[in-house]
Amino acid sequence: MPKTSEKLSLPKSEIVHGIEVKKLPCGKYFEAIEILKELPTNFIDELKKELKKENSEFRLSEMMSTENIMVLVTKTLIIIPDFMFKFLSKLLDIEEDKIRNELTPTELVDIVKKFYELNELESFFVQMKSATSKILTIVGFKK
Repeated sequence: MPKTSEKLSLPKSEIVHGIEVKKLPCGKYFEAIEILKELPTNFIDELKKELKKENSEFRLSEMMSTENIMVLVTKTLIIIPDFMFKFLSKLLDIEEDKIRNELTPTELVDIVKKFYELNELESFFVQMKSATSKILTIVGFKK
């Protein structure tokens, strides 16, 4: 697909809230995705640790009450930011400590939006949706 003059004129990096946001090669995306690959196992391990702090005999089967589900949701909200900070740190090439302790939520959103724009991710996701649809049809998961 030929690049438009608008895309050719996009800068390779910009400073947003004191953070350099830049175009990244595919390898950097795959590094960040490695963190997501570990997420389910690490998340469950961390959740178990958090829940066992209050109840050393924790069993998931005991969580099926309104009160216990609220405990589970609360503990989940405690754990999720750590994974998000680690992923964004790797993806955006920013120190995790800087994201956690120096940026406001609005500043972080501004940085992520600029990253999305500079790396032309909207176009990527549109193309991947089409490709994914074709692949699912070929392998028989979609008519």
